[in-house]
Amino acid sequence: MGNTPTVLFEGTGLRIVKNPKNNFCVVTLHYSADVSKRNPDWIAEARAGLSPAKWSREYEIEYFAMMGEPIFPEFKEHKASLVLKPPYPEIPPGTPCWGGLDYGARNPSSFHVYTFIDEVMYSVWELFEPCRNISEFAAKLLACPYWNQIKYVAADRNLWAEDQQIRHGNVTSIYKLLWDCGIRKLTKGVVDEAAFVAKVHELWKPPFKFFLFDCCPNQIRELEGAIYVSMSEKQLLSRGYKEVMVDKDNHTLDELKYFLNSQPSYKSRKITLPNMVKWWKK
Repeated sequence: MGNTPTVLFEGTGLRIVKNPKNNFCVVTLHYSADVSKRNPDWIAEARAGLSPAKWSREYEIEYFAMMGEPIFPEFKEHKASLVLKPPYPEIPPGTPCWGGLDYGARNPSSFHVYTFIDEVMYSVWELFEPCRNISEFAAKLLACPYWNQIKYVAADRNLWAEDQQIRHGNVTSIYKLLWDCGIRKLTKGVVDEAAFVAKVHELWKPPFKFFLFDCCPNQIRELEGAIYVSMSEKQLLSRGYKEVMVDKDNHTLDELKYFLNSQPSYKSRKITLPNMVKWWKK
């Protein structure tokens, strides 16, 4: 509480806070403080020729925009609709589920469970912590309430590299260690960032087809904060801009990428019953 700024005043377009460390007052003045600028016509004229990032940086005073273009701006815009609170949609027993896994020992490991209901995708369960002990982490995976419904877990391909762990004097892989602990559903994830981003954008075209339960806070945070690597105007003059995600705070995004790129088969199967009439004999 001692480091929390004190709000001295907050009104339309104006916010004044006091920094408790040095007693400085910081005044934030938004364009909406001017009554004449609170209309769609003025905003449309001011935004003309500006990229979303420049508008956010220069007019909306969103400091994160200095870092680069948001990858999923539609998530921030529709977050209230895309993040579901209890009571969640019912997931009947036996409903097929899938998993995504990004491994980390010092950094967080991220595991999520995904399912589809009426061809709508849901992120329904989260395990997000460093894997400092393989057997303990495996036990938490096996304790997931959806584990027996999971068809496969699309995982970081580095898990198969036999250069990360030593066991009984021999070099082995994380995959083999997890296998020995009962984790038998791993499959190698596909790293195709452009395809992953395109699929998420497609899922978030109205009507939305990808929702997250609010019990997955780390994935919600990373989707909201995902940005492209920024380049200066000088850099843009010398070479073309390549859209690359900032490689930071993206553990849940990586395993979501592995899962979506695995192209899960989730559409309802249509069962055709045989025509018994032609077999009937009077």
